[in-house]
Amino acid sequence: MENSQVQLVQKSIPPLNRFVTALDINNLVAQYGTPLYLVDEDTLHAKARELHRAYSKFRGPVKVAYSIKANFTPAIIRAFMKDGLTFDLTSLGELYFVKQCKADPENIIYTSVTEEPDEYLEVLRNGVRRIVVSSHKGMMNLAMAAGKLGVRPMTMIRVNPEVGVKAEVRASYKNGKFGVPFNGGTIDSATKMVKHMMESDLLKFEGFHFHLGSQITDFSCYTHALDKMDAFMTKMKKEHPNFHVNTFDIGGGTPVFYNDPVPTPAEMAKNHVDRLDQLAENHGTFTLMIESGRFLVAESSILVSRIVNTKEYNEHKIVIVDAGYHILLDAALLKQEYPQEIIPVIDSNNRTTSLAAPATVKNTHLAGRLCDTYDVFPVSRASDLNGADVGKYVSFYNVGAYSVVFNMPFHCQTKPPIVMKESDGKFRLVRKGTTYQQLYTEEGGDLA
Repeated sequence: MENSQVQLVQKSIPPLNRFVTALDINNLVAQYGTPLYLVDEDTLHAKARELHRAYSKFRGPVKVAYSIKANFTPAIIRAFMKDGLTFDLTSLGELYFVKQCKADPENIIYTSVTEEPDEYLEVLRNGVRRIVVSSHKGMMNLAMAAGKLGVRPMTMIRVNPEVGVKAEVRASYKNGKFGVPFNGGTIDSATKMVKHMMESDLLKFEGFHFHLGSQITDFSCYTHALDKMDAFMTKMKKEHPNFHVNTFDIGGGTPVFYNDPVPTPAEMAKNHVDRLDQLAENHGTFTLMIESGRFLVAESSILVSRIVNTKEYNEHKIVIVDAGYHILLDAALLKQEYPQEIIPVIDSNNRTTSLAAPATVKNTHLAGRLCDTYDVFPVSRASDLNGADVGKYVSFYNVGAYSVVFNMPFHCQTKPPIVMKESDGKFRLVRKGTTYQQLYTEEGGDLA
């Protein structure tokens, strides 16, 4: 693993996904204004194929599930429906979105955190039959809902392998929020839950799910988790003669480039496909589920913002744009280093307009429009802010994950429009920007 990390550092910075030209950006800004999100449909399809292809050497069926919490824009959901993806949902709101998009309930896996009885009733009424439970109480609530409706859902247990994870966001650690341990000394353990499910007439045991974290580049955590799963499944087979895993979901974690080069899905899969094959050989063939939110959508999207002011002192240049962390929250939350690039202004005759003479400064800092200390955008190693002058545009790349879903009205800011470049090359508005009047009404202004 140390050697693979050394090789990773030596990798070159990958090219940015420039799916629109400077002229395209100027034309779209003239029509929709800034800030403006741009999404590329072809990139969405390409990422879905890449992730599925990475695990193609697994000796069994492979399915890719899109975690729509990363970006629930309906146009993106519909694009992934064309790829036949499964949709990983965790709320009734997300269920409503995929239902409105006419997604097949057979292609839904529902993983709740709250696991409430009424929630499960609504999920089952909508035809969803693949459910992940994360607690003994949740399992009992699902059984109660299944009994009321006379259905028998395929039920998976979310396991917390309690392995060390070196990642930007960790989801597996001792006494963690998500899932249950193999043996925790209480009814909230995978051992007790498997036993109950194997004896249940209301729930059909389907398999296991775990999720280790986000932006994982050290794959030893998967090795340790799969070794622990192997030992646990061996134990369960001895205790329950009819024990069999039909679906095994290893969650997400496939990394995306922001600042440092990251391994590809193929390099990631190479680390543990052999162990997954061994798991299937030891315990019977299963469908392998690969989840992803960030990887599938991040590189599909650009945020275009306009430079509205600059100031210079002590050989530093502060560049202020009309965006802010209200529409790129991870820049403040996780110090996400989105790659940025200056886009020139092009006039009606397709000529590049020089708005100001470039100043010679040592350091350029990119700041947002919010009156908040944290509204400063970290700069990626791939960023190029040369020629940042008032009136020009800044493209923020790889913003498709966890940006749109975190849009918030701090300082009474409204949501930007979203335009998709469809596979036929045409641009289509897929979300209207909101207005101050709409925000005022939403906040109760008309109720006074």
